[in-house]
Amino acid sequence: MLPLSPSDLDEAAAVFGDHRVMMYIDGGTRDRATTARSLEANQRCWKSEGWGLWAIRDATSGAFLGQGGLQRATEIIGATVEFGLILSRRNWGKGVAAEVGNAVLHDTWNRYTGSEIHAIVHPDNPAGAAVLPKLGFRRQEDDLIRGETQQVWQTQRLG
Repeated sequence: MLPLSPSDLDEAAAVFGDHRVMMYIDGGTRDRATTARSLEANQRCWKSEGWGLWAIRDATSGAFLGQGGLQRATEIIGATVEFGLILSRRNWGKGVAAEVGNAVLHDTWNRYTGSEIHAIVHPDNPAGAAVLPKLGFRRQEDDLIRGETQQVWQTQRLG
């Protein structure tokens, strides 16, 4: 895994432009310009914080699978960071989310000094909610986020 960066623009824009992938994430698809801005913001986050979003690639082929990692939580009351995974449609239902989620969280706890990580899942996204308990997250009270009731999940540093 390498930090998600502007060099991933073509592949990331294809994934983030897919309506089915993005239907429950941040209000929908992202155009190329929005994707470019988010990649640049992620690069700044890595430089300032020492953590951020990873470009997730197949270890054998190098194919772009999606993104995963941390970003600043701006919509969850009392939260500092938010964990997220976005995978291309061709990788759904193959156990990739749990596998890369575990790898990303393992690395995250080595970089992030805080004690809690949160995640948001749209209630109509059962696949997103199903992977979080496998990664050690527990569901908290639902909250109104972006004008909709969302599931809020949380995990804590062990030890």
